[in-house]
Amino acid sequence: MPPYAGPPVRIAVMGVTGSGKSTFIEQVTQLQGIKIGHQYESCTTDVEPFEFELDGRHVTLIDTPGFNDSSRSEAEVLTEIANYLDFTYRNPPHLKLNGIVYMQSIQDPRMYGSSLRNLKMFKDLCGESPMKSVLLTTNRWDKARSCGEFDKAVAKETELRDKANFWQPLISRGARMVRWDSDDTRAGAVEIVRALMSAAPEVLQIQRELVEQEKRLVDTTAGNTVNEEVLRVEKEYQAELVKIRSEMQEAVAARDEEVKEALEQSKKDYERKLGKIREEQDLLHYERRNETRRMQNEMDDLRSAYDRKLEKQLSAQKLDFDEVVAKLTANQGKLRHEQRVAMQAEIDKMKKEKSGKRSAGQLIMKILPLVGTVVLGAFGIPFAFGGS
Repeated sequence: MPPYAGPPVRIAVMGVTGSGKSTFIEQVTQLQGIKIGHQYESCTTDVEPFEFELDGRHVTLIDTPGFNDSSRSEAEVLTEIANYLDFTYRNPPHLKLNGIVYMQSIQDPRMYGSSLRNLKMFKDLCGESPMKSVLLTTNRWDKARSCGEFDKAVAKETELRDKANFWQPLISRGARMVRWDSDDTRAGAVEIVRALMSAAPEVLQIQRELVEQEKRLVDTTAGNTVNEEVLRVEKEYQAELVKIRSEMQEAVAARDEEVKEALEQSKKDYERKLGKIREEQDLLHYERRNETRRMQNEMDDLRSAYDRKLEKQLSAQKLDFDEVVAKLTANQGKLRHEQRVAMQAEIDKMKKEKSGKRSAGQLIMKILPLVGTVVLGAFGIPFAFGGS
């Protein structure tokens, strides 16, 4: 293979669910098998790199789970992205990004509260200096044109550019706005990638905080943004539970069984939601995990189906427990402290089981949320990117 014309290029593709990230990567790389989501249903559940050659350069586009994901909480999405950025920068060859393509559908009717919060999380994840290598990319202009809403789309673009609670703070720090019209097929997408290929690799703020400053994820600027919302919602749910318990006591005193039953159901619903919120806190802090309870929430069907598929794949591979433990232990120095502690706790817990009940697959299912699929693949665990 002839030498490349320049150093390798690494570009992350981020944005809300349904914004066209995977479609963009498919168009640029021309690779087959990239899962494409529809509207607000996410197909990208893990960080996944896609490599190709452009203008004589080796380019890697990194697909990421969408913010506002249909099957993951904000804490889970941030953890997945942070784990990848941490691992690839912490360990040789200490990889950095040349830029980020941030996708946004120009047809999204409005920016919701969660969208604004995720935009702040993105800004906190990047930091000041890397923002000049961010391309804020609006797409679906072809659809706006075909349905007679082009003028409305232009007005939306102006709003995104000029409003202080949208993209204006990012643009003031050097980010640039571009349009991607999928009518241009590959050509327009390639030009967006080319615009970042000459940018010098930068250390993102979250990489500096996790690796150089050895902060826990919850103590990073982006982690704090997510945790603030988790704490706000927890307080709201707790207040509702107090109110429901008071009303239940009144119903018991009045011997109103119908009201009591309705309140009991409401109480269970809020307790379930509160349990989910506390698990998100655990995820940010890397403390105790309870996979069974984690799936008992409104995302049950999607998450449990995903986990069943993973368990089936792992079972079919018939992995050796001691071999998996040896690989995890040999590579634990590549992880940050909080990940090492959590991983060792899961290993010790599984080792306490009788030898016949020790399962490499179950151990990997416990470790997976801690480090992510890319890291497991780098450790030599054959379950890397979830084949069919």
